[in-house]
Amino acid sequence: MASDQPLYEQIKSAIDRRIETEEWPPNFQVPSEQDLASEFGASRLTVRRALRELQTDGVLLRVQGRGTFVIGPRMQCAVFNLADISEEIASSGAAHSCRVLQHSILGKDGLGRNMLQLGAEDTIFHTRLLHLEDGSPIQLEDRYVNAAEAPTYIEQDFSKMSPHSWLLRETTVTTVDNTIRAIRVDEEIRQHLRIDASQPCLLLDRSTWRDGIPVTRSRFIYPGDRYRMRSSHEARTNRIVTIPATAGTGR
Repeated sequence: MASDQPLYEQIKSAIDRRIETEEWPPNFQVPSEQDLASEFGASRLTVRRALRELQTDGVLLRVQGRGTFVIGPRMQCAVFNLADISEEIASSGAAHSCRVLQHSILGKDGLGRNMLQLGAEDTIFHTRLLHLEDGSPIQLEDRYVNAAEAPTYIEQDFSKMSPHSWLLRETTVTTVDNTIRAIRVDEEIRQHLRIDASQPCLLLDRSTWRDGIPVTRSRFIYPGDRYRMRSSHEARTNRIVTIPATAGTGR
């Protein structure tokens, strides 16, 4: 693992990436310290430090006598009226621009295939975009698209229009799921967003379906000091129930 980062930080980033792409889904049992030490060519003490810091960050849960598990779902609440980033920037009077960092067909062993629950033979498009507000990075967008639902998606130029507006026009969606949480990101993402290692980010994870068929899975990462989300809706009596994560075996 060649990097200027300390080895324990590299291990943290690698594990974080596996969790974020759901290679290690919620409640997955993390391999033993010995197995991870062998994989990363590190000492058990180095691996232990990485795991301990991920526990402190709320990513992993250690269960005495059973092992370490990926944290499951946390408290959830409804989110409304999440606009396209280009529309948000325009409405604030600022100038929006976009850099296309990746726009391709995801390989059969490509990182992120687990983001859409499709078969090994299904084609998935992947786009990574960096959105800027008056020249400052405001959102890193990773979007995975079921090619069967949007076959001409790969032919579009998303430096000139947003995937959001194109997909809204070209696809049919019956269900949308949004999850928002705070995260710390790896060195590559920090460089794109021009932030340092101490700065947390906001992650919006959005999935869409058409009658149970996955259409898209999108991950939008915002620098925590440059962005805020606001929702306004009619007040109703709602209850939010917190269900503690239950550790189980990985699948």
